[in-house]
Amino acid sequence: MHSTVTYNAILLAMTSLLDYTEMDILENISNHGRRVAYISLRIGELMGYAREDLFDLGALALLHDVGATQSISNQVFATTKRDDLEKFRDHCIFGQKILDNTTRFSNRKDIILYHHENYDGSGFFGKVGNEIPMMSQIISLADNLERKHFSRTSGYHHTAVLQDVIQNSGTLFNPVLTLKLQEIAQEKTFWMDIEPQNIDFSLVKHLPVMDIPIDEKTFHTMALTISAIVDAKSPFTNHHCKGLEEKALEFAVSCGFSAEKTEKFRLAALLHDIGKLVVPTSILNKETALSPEEREIIHEHPYYTEKTLEIMGVDSQIIRWASNHHEKLNGSGYPKGLRSDNLDYESRALAALDVYQALTEDRPYRPGYSQKQALEILKVMVEAGELDKDICLQISRIFLSP
Repeated sequence: MHSTVTYNAILLAMTSLLDYTEMDILENISNHGRRVAYISLRIGELMGYAREDLFDLGALALLHDVGATQSISNQVFATTKRDDLEKFRDHCIFGQKILDNTTRFSNRKDIILYHHENYDGSGFFGKVGNEIPMMSQIISLADNLERKHFSRTSGYHHTAVLQDVIQNSGTLFNPVLTLKLQEIAQEKTFWMDIEPQNIDFSLVKHLPVMDIPIDEKTFHTMALTISAIVDAKSPFTNHHCKGLEEKALEFAVSCGFSAEKTEKFRLAALLHDIGKLVVPTSILNKETALSPEEREIIHEHPYYTEKTLEIMGVDSQIIRWASNHHEKLNGSGYPKGLRSDNLDYESRALAALDVYQALTEDRPYRPGYSQKQALEILKVMVEAGELDKDICLQISRIFLSP
């Protein structure tokens, strides 16, 4: 498989997408994850962390609120304030569950789960002192400092923020880490580094580069993690990417795809909706008809899928199949309006499988269709010139229960 996917490339892509998720939840992009990562890295450097440990600390700090989308989707409202978000222990549980499937962090047990534990045991799970993983303690301190300093309502100067941290040393925070933070905070450039106009440069400067291409097995586990983040965006799509991957595998086997093509096809299925992280939850969960403006936003998500996978350095065939999943043979699809002569077999197949998968799932405006009903709708779309007839017949042979 020809790709140049690295951990740094995945982090860069996911950080950009999580910006949109943060905008969805908080109604603005705050750079919260970037700043928490930068502060954590500076503390880790003073703690003498090795290069790989620093990378993992920075990565986990960037992703520490990755469970927020599912946590918020379980609440009764679509948007919230950042400080309110921190009160939901669910986002720690969901975030850890998502990252548990990531091979890279398999030896970083419960870092995200315990990132809101307090040193004195007054956190969500009652862990005390050394019961809390050190990386969790660092992220917690960085998270608290960032929220206090950049809170819209606090009006804190950084000296007041630092004094607040010092006063909570030994209760909320590990005294050793508090001393490290005090040392860093003496630098005026530290506070300049976390300003919005500087944070990207500052983070890249301190996050170690892990530029060795990821092997196929590891990338598949990363794709599973990414698809879980996407599926968590809405309770109506909580198995969509994974379900499509399962159907893509069955389809590939039935067609006699090679092992390499089968893996690529599965990855395209897992990652096809990564661009939906850009779409507001209010649109995905809307029970009534979408407005023209909302429909236009929905139609943009394959563009962001393509853009994100290109940033990651994913194989070009995977990018093509994934980003073409809403194109139709007669040119009525989106976002490019491609016609049959520009759609290869795999793009056509993934598009048809995606329609079938979506039809069998509940949506906010309708319950899921039965297999038979879904296949009848595929027939109608074939007759309209939208889907490939032979592919839809193959789907019917595979999935129609006797």
